[in-house]
Amino acid sequence: MSGNVATMTTDGRDARWEQHRADRRRELVSHALRAIRVHGAQVGMDAIAARAGTSKTVIYRHFGDREGLYDAVVESVHSYIHEGLAAAFRLSDPADLGRLTADLADAYLELVERDPEIYRFVMTPPPQGADAVVDPVRGLPGVIGEEISAAIAHSLTERGLDASAAPTWGHGLVGFIKATADHWMASSPRPPREDVVAHIADFFAPARVGAPAPAPH
Repeated sequence: MSGNVATMTTDGRDARWEQHRADRRRELVSHALRAIRVHGAQVGMDAIAARAGTSKTVIYRHFGDREGLYDAVVESVHSYIHEGLAAAFRLSDPADLGRLTADLADAYLELVERDPEIYRFVMTPPPQGADAVVDPVRGLPGVIGEEISAAIAHSLTERGLDASAAPTWGHGLVGFIKATADHWMASSPRPPREDVVAHIADFFAPARVGAPAPAPH
């Protein structure tokens, strides 16, 4: 009996410690986001530590290195915009690439417009170590591309269509939107967001996933 009590006590302490670590990581990520907004996308670890009222050693203890902190910030930002992108996708017909791309672009550009330095930060991953395994979907565009690809594949499968092209279309759409967003951010004067979204809708308007090929003349 005493052994069971000791095990339960140990398990409870371990669970509380893990929860404490998770809470502390979220708190440090929040401070990092604030530091990025104040100091810009190239903010250094010293400024992040100062904003958090702690030392770089503490940050490294929780995240390992700048790569680990970057990945945590990307995860936080992804959660932050996930609902907006998911809502845009739910309101769109996945077969209508024109409407789908415009809706996704509107949600994406809204993030860029609202938090430009955060956007620049997550779009600039730190270099990985020489022994790191290359992750083809590392960073925010890759994560979003995976989600959109999965949703397009689901739509195609439900309609009895071949879903093998879904990753190409999903990541391609995100790449198109990212390039558009980067150009829009660099433009001066910057055109209204709604104008850019309308241009995207016009460009993709004829495109429908799974549409039959035009008959030869």
